[in-house]
Amino acid sequence: MRRLSFLLAICSLLITAACGSKNDDQPLIPYASVNLSINITNQQYAALRADNGAVTLPVQGPAGDGGVKGVVVVRERAGVYLAFERNCPYRPYDACALVSLDRNSRLFLRDSCCNSQFDLRGQITGGPSPRPLKQYSTSLQGTLLNITN
Repeated sequence: MRRLSFLLAICSLLITAACGSKNDDQPLIPYASVNLSINITNQQYAALRADNGAVTLPVQGPAGDGGVKGVVVVRERAGVYLAFERNCPYRPYDACALVSLDRNSRLFLRDSCCNSQFDLRGQITGGPSPRPLKQYSTSLQGTLLNITN
């Protein structure tokens, strides 16, 4: 009886592994430190004064360390900010896998390399990306926005 239970457990694991999702076909974005602090009242972050405003931060700069390919910060509403990795989840090791705010509409994020599109909450709206954008934690203390992983 124990042997039968053991065999059933092994079969169950093999079936589960064989039925993996299509997300398993794509590598994950590599880990990189994110430890950024920006004063949202600074002129260079003026876009963050309005809902759905967005700015990009470099991988390394005066604000700190910004992930694999930098960070996009979006103001959802007053006091609520979202931060996303700029490295596109679709084939993240490609040199061109870089997400930016759409220059024309400024209403969504897109990767010009694979044409994946994401809304300002980081969710997939089009293209081949199997995953939403990698999101980082944000906390606002006064006028200082901290972004970490």
